[in-house]
Amino acid sequence: MQLEQHFELPVPPDAAWPAFADVELLVSCLPGASITGPAVDGDWPLRFDVKLGPISAGFAGSGKPTLEDAARRGRFEGAAIDKRTQSRVKGAVAFALEAAGSGTRVSVDVDYALTGQLAQFSRGGLVRELASALTAQFATNLAARLQAMPAAAEPAAALPIVAEVPVWLPQDDPAPIVPPALPTAPAPARPAGAPLSATSLLLQVLKARWRRLLDRLFRRAA
Repeated sequence: MQLEQHFELPVPPDAAWPAFADVELLVSCLPGASITGPAVDGDWPLRFDVKLGPISAGFAGSGKPTLEDAARRGRFEGAAIDKRTQSRVKGAVAFALEAAGSGTRVSVDVDYALTGQLAQFSRGGLVRELASALTAQFATNLAARLQAMPAAAEPAAALPIVAEVPVWLPQDDPAPIVPPALPTAPAPARPAGAPLSATSLLLQVLKARWRRLLDRLFRRAA
């Protein structure tokens, strides 16, 4: 199945793009998703927990990102399995960033295949609306993280440059900030977060459908 989504972020592409190279940041913004260990040769061990009423599933697998910095676009491919239902999912997510006013428009193309007992839930137009609701939650979380990044402090006058290191230029302050040195040891595994409540998303979708229906009825009556 193929899905096309898009959302906007309140920061320009130059400020938004580094977040898409930070897999841990992206995963932390996606409800139900978690990283279960350090990356190995670019492959990240991932887990996605979802609950729909009495049905719960925990998909464990891995994914690998590829990025094109100059074009500000990338791709994330992965596969996972839920042992409880013997359901498997395999897919790819392609994304691209472009300027939209003072912010960024992110286009997302998803191509996936789901097999096993849970495949029955991947059919129909309802899946697209659930995907839209999940994308909206992810976009809200990512926008909040980007806006919460600390602003640059004013540098001391006439400080000598002791080494050439990569710098990051914040949106509203031309003064560069030198990022802290990266740790040499791999980051510890992050425990799985709360599972995605598909029931909650479904209720959001049904409410949106009901509002659209009422809106159409009122327009006809007017």
